Amino acid sequence: MTRLEQYLRSARNRAFVGRAAEMAAFRAALAGGEVFTVLYLHGAGGTGKTTLLRRYAVEAERANRQVVRVDYEPGDMAAGLLTAVPPTPAGSAGPVLLVDGFERWQPLEPWLRDEFLPGLPVGSVVVLAARTPPAVEWTADPGWNAVLRVQEVGALSAGEAKVLLDRNAVPRQRQPLLLDLAGGNPLALRLGVEEVASGKDDDSVRLAVAQAVLRQVVGDLPSAAHRHALEVCAHAETTTEKLLRATVADGDTVQLFRWLCELPYAECGPSGVRVETFVRNAVRTELKWRDPIRHDAVLARLEQDTALAAPMRVESLPRPEFDQAVRDALRSWRRPDLLATNPLVHSRMVAAAEPQADPVDAVRTVLKSTLDDLGEDPRQLKSHRALIATYLGGAPTQEAAAERLALPFSTYRRHLNRGLEVLCSLLWRRESHGVDLT
Repeated sequence: MTRLEQYLRSARNRAFVGRAAEMAAFRAALAGGEVFTVLYLHGAGGTGKTTLLRRYAVEAERANRQVVRVDYEPGDMAAGLLTAVPPTPAGSAGPVLLVDGFERWQPLEPWLRDEFLPGLPVGSVVVLAARTPPAVEWTADPGWNAVLRVQEVGALSAGEAKVLLDRNAVPRQRQPLLLDLAGGNPLALRLGVEEVASGKDDDSVRLAVAQAVLRQVVGDLPSAAHRHALEVCAHAETTTEKLLRATVADGDTVQLFRWLCELPYAECGPSGVRVETFVRNAVRTELKWRDPIRHDAVLARLEQDTALAAPMRVESLPRPEFDQAVRDALRSWRRPDLLATNPLVHSRMVAAAEPQADPVDAVRTVLKSTLDDLGEDPRQLKSHRALIATYLGGAPTQEAAAERLALPFSTYRRHLNRGLEVLCSLLWRRESHGVDLT
């Protein structure tokens, strides 16, 4: 081993933190006496899979095992792999084959699974490291299922992340920033370490880490619609197909949602999909820097969607205040700004009738449906006409409304007052007893 190689290995050993479960699984494979073992590591970019493979190589060499390390390169990888694995001497344990970037081997997976790997000697240990979980052809096959060990490589714990920062001499007062940015992702932590060491302030560190994460982990996206979907997912607590329909103007929301679920740095659960903390922070920071107007628009649209989806706040009014609110709402029929502040917005009858509607539209719907019910009562036809002419018909004054109805003003006023009295009673019944009169 050259002196430089010794130095590099020593530095990597000092920087290695955590991963007790992953190391235990590999050591068990080396010493377990299994006929054959395939250890499949998967996790988002930057979680340390390549670092783990280096540690595995050291462990295997200490056990006097033949180590073959392979990464994907354009060209005839099948021929290269056959050349890379030399014959195993008689009486020796099979080789330890470490394959990095396995998600790029997809065209060769059938050949690897069906021809190459079954031809390796007894006792071989194979480690496949990929950003994505194993395909169903691995897990559904009874033969492979017996020898396959799947291990997800996730974030470091908070304690492990702090140890990493301490080993890299990050000042204690700067550590909370990096712990928050990285969410335990080793790559994001190390990027932050480098930026802090260069003397950058907090905002510059955030941006530098964000740009590096987007470049190295997220990469190029298929379209503008995919980028918008990821931006929404990064800002929302959880993302559903319904949320994408409301916030992404272009693109097939079904396909976009499936695409989000399949991202290696995304987590899918019963309430929807969310991206890991380090990607979430990177997307938010870079968008705010690159396009502040779009950043604010995404936040505004999400806040609007959340407000519509949230349960409506219901407030009870005493009868006199309730009647006054009805009269004010009728006077404000053509003023949505005033209707939005009317107490009826938070009434029980409005919440029950249109729970997901715009509050102004919901108030109008309840008033109009009750007015229609009033008009179906032959005894209240004159009162109904007075109400419609005065409030919904656009008459500029009560005198003009009386003129349209061809009524003396005193007669018009009597019909109008009677109509208001009956309308308020019907609405109060609907409010206090939950009776829908429509």
